[in-house]
Amino acid sequence: TIFFLISGHLDNLSIMKEFFNRSHTFSRQLNRHFTLAFLSVLAGILIGIPTGILIHKSKKMNNPLLFLINLGQTIPTLSLLGLIMVPLTFLGERSELLRNIGIRGVGFTPAFLILIVYALFPIVHNTIAGLNMIDQNLLEVASGMGMKENQAFWKVQLPLSLPVILGGIRTAMTQSIGNTILAGLIGGGGLGSIIFLGLAQAAPDLILLGVIPLIAMAFMLDFM
Repeated sequence: TIFFLISGHLDNLSIMKEFFNRSHTFSRQLNRHFTLAFLSVLAGILIGIPTGILIHKSKKMNNPLLFLINLGQTIPTLSLLGLIMVPLTFLGERSELLRNIGIRGVGFTPAFLILIVYALFPIVHNTIAGLNMIDQNLLEVASGMGMKENQAFWKVQLPLSLPVILGGIRTAMTQSIGNTILAGLIGGGGLGSIIFLGLAQAAPDLILLGVIPLIAMAFMLDFM
């Protein structure tokens, strides 16, 4: 396939004509899609792993934090977008400073916040699962060797749970690539804007122009 693309044998296909006609827009939206997906998962990691550790260590925080995270997952994505657009619109209209830094009801910000919410679920749950699966005998051995609780956590418990945590990050990344499509509905950009434009125009080639790179990106990041 790569050979045919480079050689120009596929240039007469309608999907390739769509690509050549919209190459600048396609490159910009592809970059926006990857940026939204990657940054939301990165934020999910920075928030989710400490949250998972906090839930694991503090039984009092377990139920309320898990309830909030699970609640975010049960609300349909479009409904959650609608819910978060209302306060962001209110804040953006009331403050010029917030509006200037991108806090508004449409565009990058609401899409970014929703993607973080959906990235938190697999990361938090896998962090908790990874920490809970550590054999207590190993922690007792670490304590017997003179390690304090924090030392045992950083040198024994966290490294052993890392494969499970990475599994959650992998799931979050793959999901985020797909969920970012919805950013196109609220002016957030991404490949979703191309796909929804194709749907509006009943243009299968334009839809495929957005879908094929999306699938390729999901497979590539999953493999990485």
